[in-house]
Amino acid sequence: MLCWVAGYTQVNKPDLSRPANSLLSSVKNKATAVKDSAKSSTNNLLHQSPVAPQPVKVSHAVDTTAPKKAPVINADAEPEADEPTTFFIERRDCKAIIKTPIYAYIYVPVEREPVKLMEPAKPARIPFLQVHGNVMYNVNYYSNIDTPYNEQNIYQHTVQTYLDVTVKGKYPMRLYLTNRFTNSKLFRNFSDLNLNYNNTQFTQKIKAQVREQFLANLPSPKAPDSLKNELDETLKKLRLLDAWVKNPGLLQKLVEAKEKELRDSLARLAGKPDTSYRLPGATLLLDSQLAKLDIDTSNIEAAYNKRKQQVDSLQARVVALQKMIKAAKGQSQESVNKVLREIDQAKSPATLKEIMEENHVEDTVLPKGYKTLMAIRSFGVGRSVVNYSELSAKNISVNGFQAEYNPDAYYALATGSVDYRFRDFIVKGPKQSGQYLTVLRYGRGLKDGNNIIFTWFGGRRQLYNAGTVDTLQNTSVQTPSSALMGFTIEGNYKLTKNINLTAEVAKSSYPVYAKDSSGKNSLSAQMLEMSNRHNEAYSFKADGFFPKTQTTVRGTFKRMGANFQSFSTFTDGSAQTAWSANVQQLFFKRQLTLMLGANTNDFSNPFIGSQYKSTTVFKSIQATWRRNRWPVMSVGYFPSSQITKLGDGVYRENLFYTLTGNVTHSYKVNQVMMNSVGVYTQFYNRSTDSGFVYFNTKNLLLSQSAFINQLTLQTNASGAFNQDYKLYTVEGRAAYNLNKYLMVGAGVKYNYQTTYNIEQLGYSAETTFQIPKLGQIQFSAEKGFIPGMNKQLVPNNTGRATYFKTF
Repeated sequence: MLCWVAGYTQVNKPDLSRPANSLLSSVKNKATAVKDSAKSSTNNLLHQSPVAPQPVKVSHAVDTTAPKKAPVINADAEPEADEPTTFFIERRDCKAIIKTPIYAYIYVPVEREPVKLMEPAKPARIPFLQVHGNVMYNVNYYSNIDTPYNEQNIYQHTVQTYLDVTVKGKYPMRLYLTNRFTNSKLFRNFSDLNLNYNNTQFTQKIKAQVREQFLANLPSPKAPDSLKNELDETLKKLRLLDAWVKNPGLLQKLVEAKEKELRDSLARLAGKPDTSYRLPGATLLLDSQLAKLDIDTSNIEAAYNKRKQQVDSLQARVVALQKMIKAAKGQSQESVNKVLREIDQAKSPATLKEIMEENHVEDTVLPKGYKTLMAIRSFGVGRSVVNYSELSAKNISVNGFQAEYNPDAYYALATGSVDYRFRDFIVKGPKQSGQYLTVLRYGRGLKDGNNIIFTWFGGRRQLYNAGTVDTLQNTSVQTPSSALMGFTIEGNYKLTKNINLTAEVAKSSYPVYAKDSSGKNSLSAQMLEMSNRHNEAYSFKADGFFPKTQTTVRGTFKRMGANFQSFSTFTDGSAQTAWSANVQQLFFKRQLTLMLGANTNDFSNPFIGSQYKSTTVFKSIQATWRRNRWPVMSVGYFPSSQITKLGDGVYRENLFYTLTGNVTHSYKVNQVMMNSVGVYTQFYNRSTDSGFVYFNTKNLLLSQSAFINQLTLQTNASGAFNQDYKLYTVEGRAAYNLNKYLMVGAGVKYNYQTTYNIEQLGYSAETTFQIPKLGQIQFSAEKGFIPGMNKQLVPNNTGRATYFKTF
């Protein structure tokens, strides 16, 4: 519209003598022609479209004989919603442009579909029991058992089931069923059942529900909302003022004002005024329209500069508001993240309840009894592991019942028969009397925080030397057992978030061989005899992590009297002192990990020979280098052990040092995935330490694998070198996935032993069947060789069949 007014003042001089109506009539005729053309094009488009054409109806007639009344620009007003459909543009000269708005409206009827009443979705039915898990059957065959054992044609069967059971969709349980039986005299048959409550899964589910409810209840942050409203208003004003200062008509008027000022100055110099640019009536019309636009026609440049300053000010305010909103949102998000971290780190139902109350989260959505179930740290029936403290029961395999409950106070109970320290799962011990334990614990504080815990333990256990007594001469004689009773007081204190200190004192009854000297037969009386210090023990442990230096430190110290006994240590009739220290340090931005360790005999292994006193220090060091796209390199020097059979049911474990180093690298060559491995091992033992033929032996293994689509290729080369001879081995293996249901593989292995000049060839084969809805079946067989007692390799055939099903 302003363009029309500006163009009106720029008509050619020959047109000055014409009436204004004739000029407006010409514009009206052209606008009408454009409108008719738009109407015709719209009708043609509608006729060609799949929608039935409707007659075009203009909502109001547009009078093009006069410019549409320009709205008064108000920065606080809403922008006009009735925008023109198009404009008719006519260029009069280089400075005059006429834009005529065209409004066209087409009515398209909308058919409403009948309203359908939607029934609310029924909640999904949750079954009483949901069961997921797997079942496995595995059978292994060995034609010869590896040294230092000597058995032939051994079968070992294992049936195992692992189940995740959820009751009512809320309460998770885990069930393990294991049965192993064999024809070997070395390994015992056993059946195990373990049903335990999955506290970790339940707690994670509760915390997830609390997080969801907290996020759902979050109101819109007030500070960002108020700033956002102010930003919206400021942007609205900025758009209106920006359109005002960029209006073509206004810019044209500025140009004309400067030209007028120039002509007036020239006319004053010539002595007569210049009226050539005036059009009778046009100036009044233009001034009235500009006045409606709140434009001072007497000083239009000043008005323009004033509005331009307002635009600059609003732009600066917009930038400031955007920064303030970003900061407010950051603060709001940080507060939300803080609450989420507190929920994840809540270690007790009481702490979680406090967080919920502070953030107005109701517990109605949580399952009934969630506080009690969260406080149950562990609950198991059947085979479970008891790992309570250094001086009571540590890493004990118990077949019975075990539970820990820790709302604010701490309660624990464990009772059942004992398979001592898992060793009986592998090697059948001598004929022994049964052993069992019962442990009761009570304390104040959370188990993972600051606490003080009292522990009482009792039961019957084997003597310290049960694993080394030779019962070959008289198999009817059982190894004697000893009843015991004791108590400990343990305190845990977190010095800082990353430093934890643990101290424990204990007192027990006497061993069976020391009862006569004490003169007291009651276990409780022996335990409470405070004047005797020989049945006491002390333990101290410290764990620390220092983030600034990326250092982890751990240290332990134990002092046990000659007559102290518990389920964590073996008593040998003398005072014992044991300690250990470990340090882990990260270097070069966590790329290099260095671990150092030293310890004495901890008297927890009955197979360790008595020559290893508490003064013997076992040292270890390991370094690992990891860097992106580099090979992973590791080197270590640490003690190793090997069990040797001395007689029927008699074993001995020997310790010696081992040096190992390995390099592993995965990479691509011409889009083929490759993996290279190098391993070096050296045993620092003697022939008297082990029945192993390759004592004091250096071993080197090189392996190369390539993964070509469905084909896997592997080549191994190794050598074993000792003072007697050298053994070289070369092996090649290949495996191919025919499809997603079948895989086949085979290998060949060549052995050459110097000195004896023995060449032996072994081979292997394997296959895997994936049967839909039935499971996976694997078969493998190998003809290989193992060291014999005469320093020669002897044939050994092995086989394995496995069935595995996940559901």
